Amino acid sequence: MSVVHMEIPAARPGNRERVVELLRTRGALTRADLARLLNVSRATVSTVVAGLHVDGLLVESDSATGGAHQRRGRPGSLLTLNPAAGAVVGIDFGHTHVRVIVADLAHRVLTEQIRVLERDHDARHALRTAVLLTEQALASAEVDRAKVIGAGVGLPGPVNTLTGAVGSSSIAPSWVGLRPAEELGSLLGLPVIVENVGNLGALAEVTWGAGRGAQVAVYIKLDAGVGAGFVLGGRLFRGACGTAAEFGHMTVDPSGPICRCGNRGCLETYVSVPALLDQLRLHDGAAVSAAEV
Repeated sequence: MSVVHMEIPAARPGNRERVVELLRTRGALTRADLARLLNVSRATVSTVVAGLHVDGLLVESDSATGGAHQRRGRPGSLLTLNPAAGAVVGIDFGHTHVRVIVADLAHRVLTEQIRVLERDHDARHALRTAVLLTEQALASAEVDRAKVIGAGVGLPGPVNTLTGAVGSSSIAPSWVGLRPAEELGSLLGLPVIVENVGNLGALAEVTWGAGRGAQVAVYIKLDAGVGAGFVLGGRLFRGACGTAAEFGHMTVDPSGPICRCGNRGCLETYVSVPALLDQLRLHDGAAVSAAEV
């Protein structure tokens, strides 16, 4: 008699990442939800979930009742990422500020720190300030540094996807040529990803906001400058070097006002928040703030 040895098939490595990504972007889901969204069998989902449970990355509630998870028959248990499994740091560099948050893996912001910067600040001073605020934020949230899986950084300027270097003085002249991911990674001792704030805004909107689930979207941010982000096929479109949505310094009038970049008639000189406030002041004869508008 021959003996047949049977083993439970291991889940494809890609399925594990896809399950984590769905729980990260959509929140609590049942096993049936995951099988439907991934177009795989319930057995495959169960194998992946079991592995994530063993690694402490998932938590499970008793049942899904009401809302989008309501089904006929016996409700399934809800799966979510384990908030205690890790934490992430978010760093937002602006023209006049640096903001740091710490969040858990269930997307809950645990604490926030902010520091005002000079408009034409020194880039390396801003990086050191971000490191200081990160340490303060981790202490405030009582998060063990060993649980921090990395830092995501937003920067209002073009970041070359090939070299990691900041490509223009959109934020401040001292940032040009700097590789902030490398510098911050060294200072923080953490994996760091740097992205343009316009791209991050677009990603946030199609993940959680007004464009949730959209395959094609355009995001425009008006602030001290003009930022934008493009989503094509459900993914960020950066272009060959990461500057596809950089049009704040596109010339709209060659004889227009001088921009802080040195050119004339850039779009930013007409539609950025400071430019719009200046136009309102000239029209109404009184100074107004962005908050009042």
